[in-house]
Amino acid sequence: MKRVVKSLAAVGIYLLALCIILNTKAVLLFSPKHIGMFLLGCLILCLPYFEKKSSPSDWKAIFKNNVMMAGGLETFMLIFVGMSRKGLMPADAMAEIALGMRPLFYGFICYVILRDGEEQRGGKGQKEGKAEGKALKETAAVPKHDFSSLTRQEKCVAELIERGLTNREIGEELCISEATVKKHVSSIFEKLGIRSRKELR
Repeated sequence: MKRVVKSLAAVGIYLLALCIILNTKAVLLFSPKHIGMFLLGCLILCLPYFEKKSSPSDWKAIFKNNVMMAGGLETFMLIFVGMSRKGLMPADAMAEIALGMRPLFYGFICYVILRDGEEQRGGKGQKEGKAEGKALKETAAVPKHDFSSLTRQEKCVAELIERGLTNREIGEELCISEATVKKHVSSIFEKLGIRSRKELR
C-alpha cells in the first residue's frame, strides 16, 4: 500500500512540474469535480463484486479491474455532453474533447500504479518461473482434472496449485488474502473429490 501511495505522489509531483513548465493551470488537469466523479464511478462499478469475505487485497484487484472502465465511461459522457451543446465552435470542440479525456487519463494512471504494485510483489516468482515456462505450458496443455464444476476464481487457484505455488504465492499472484486462498483450496478438494495438492498436480 505504501508503494502505491508513493507512486501516486510521484506521478502527481511530475504532472504538476509539467503544468508549471508548460505554463498550464494544474486545475485543468486535476479537476476535483472530475476526480470525484471518477472515484465514485469506480466504487459503483466495484459493487457487483462485493462479498462479505472480501479482503483488502481482493478489493484492490477489483478496483484495478474497473478503473479503466470508469474512466472510459466518464470520458464518453463528458465528450458527448460537451459536443451536444448548440453553437459550439470547432476550436471549442477540440478543447471539450481534450478536457473530456481527463477521467480516462486518471483510470490509466491508477491501473498502471496498481499493476506495478502487483508486479513488484510477484517479480521474484516471475523470474524463477521463466526457466520453467515451456515445461509448464506443455503440462497445462493436458488437463488432468475436470474443472467445469469450479468457479472462475477456483479454476485460477487450481491452475496455480498445479504449477506448484503455495497458498501465499497464489494469494500474491491473484491479489487475494491467504485465508481466501485456503477457502478456495478446501472447496476445490471437495468438488474434485481429492485430498491433497499432489493429486491435483
